[in-house]
Amino acid sequence: MVRGTRNMALTLGAVVALGACSKSNNAADTTMMGAGDSSMAAGTGSSTSMNAGAPATAMTDAGIFAMLAAANQGEIDAGKMAETKATNAAVKSFAHDMVVAHTAMLDSGNALAKRLNITPDASAADSVNTMNQSTSAALTNAAKGAAFDSAYVNSQVAGHQAVLDMVKRAEGAAQNADLKAMLTSAVPQVQSHLDRIKDIQGKMK
Repeated sequence: MVRGTRNMALTLGAVVALGACSKSNNAADTTMMGAGDSSMAAGTGSSTSMNAGAPATAMTDAGIFAMLAAANQGEIDAGKMAETKATNAAVKSFAHDMVVAHTAMLDSGNALAKRLNITPDASAADSVNTMNQSTSAALTNAAKGAAFDSAYVNSQVAGHQAVLDMVKRAEGAAQNADLKAMLTSAVPQVQSHLDRIKDIQGKMK
């Protein structure tokens, strides 16, 4: 199980990713993630790196939109699974917040993408979708209860760190002013999400 958890931590990200880790953060999350949520249905799980290895100069607005959308869908799917399989109250609450906020992000993203007339570049999110699928399989195979709780939390920590790094790179690469502003406002939000899941992780040890 340790190996499986470690592998999941490497493949999961969060997001949502640009994570909705608390109800109090939902409004800010929706504002930030709205930029990219219009586009694509990713696989399951929270996406990890969102092309983490690509330099900011390689990112296009259309690609950023697609990666953010994939992260949102991944967070929704992983959160729904955690709502069912997790037993730790804090983990279940975290997962619920993810589902609620990222669903709102997808909806608001549809409107923003239409207004900006930018079609997300689905190919830019290929790696995110692959990681979402890997995470989905790992979470599906994790036993309900403590084992799942640990796997989900560890992967969310890794994922939110990866997303934070990606958002900072995307912020410098974005050309559209609205997208850039959203990414700028996202940084402290993603950091707060990472802090929350790390706190949960620490209390589970």
